[in-house]
Amino acid sequence: MAEKTELKTKLAENRAALFTLLNGLTDEQWQVPVFSEETIWTVADMVRHLEGAERSMITLMANIQQGGGGASEDFDLARFNASRIKKAKEKQIPELMEAMEKNREDLLAFMDSLTEEDWQKKGRHGSLRIMTIEEICTIIADHEASHAADIESALHD
Repeated sequence: MAEKTELKTKLAENRAALFTLLNGLTDEQWQVPVFSEETIWTVADMVRHLEGAERSMITLMANIQQGGGGASEDFDLARFNASRIKKAKEKQIPELMEAMEKNREDLLAFMDSLTEEDWQKKGRHGSLRIMTIEEICTIIADHEASHAADIESALHD
């Protein structure tokens, strides 16, 4: 399936760009603020967010593949993201980066397990939009690239 191959390439390119950006950051750079919602997200928090988000989206897609509806209708994405970062605060950067690599292996294995029919199954994403598994996989790649750009911008301000 051409789309799957293209998506895997996009995932690999975006991950390589993110890790190139992150590798070699100083302790001070890991603490640079990137986002400010209810609390400030640092570069390290953004990595915590990316790690938890990808892991959660794999679980979400597996639910959809098995006939589930995905996220609940009252899912609160902002609250979920904040709770994931809080839970991951004790994780050190090397541990987070390893977890990101494991998540990516799991994502690629999940993608390889999908049939043509599975690829088009729909369910509710955390954004509350109804999406296909293919669209959610695309969001994972785009999400990582978007936050890499956020991190790069924060580091150069």
